[in-house]
Amino acid sequence: MQTQTLPLNSAAIEKTRELCTLILESDSYRDQVARIEGFFEDDAAQQQYRDFSQLGQELHQKQQEGALTEDDIALYERKQSELNGNETVAGFMEAESVLNGIVKEVSRFVGKSLELGRLPEPEDLDSGECCNSGGCGCA
Repeated sequence: MQTQTLPLNSAAIEKTRELCTLILESDSYRDQVARIEGFFEDDAAQQQYRDFSQLGQELHQKQQEGALTEDDIALYERKQSELNGNETVAGFMEAESVLNGIVKEVSRFVGKSLELGRLPEPEDLDSGECCNSGGCGCA
């Protein structure tokens, strides 16, 4: 069972809803969604993406078995180049990256605020990536 940490009518939840609305109404978000929708409307692009993913899984298995060849690597690189050359697929992958980046940045800002007990300054956020909550010796 999940414990509710903030009441649904709290000021923090309301401000979170406002933030989400701002993101959803932004041109950047809408542009990324349009790119993703374009991908899902293109059956050939989806198939190319699935085929490449399948190839990656197969080659990973071969690598685990110690059977990966130079020809396998060349095939993978050729297919990757073809995939990156498909504007629809490349746009989809970039859009996913942008949206994941938004989630990561918002989470990092909130997490750093809770960690510091204050709003983080830009230098607080620029300290680089860290594993978990500083347990690896990073700030």
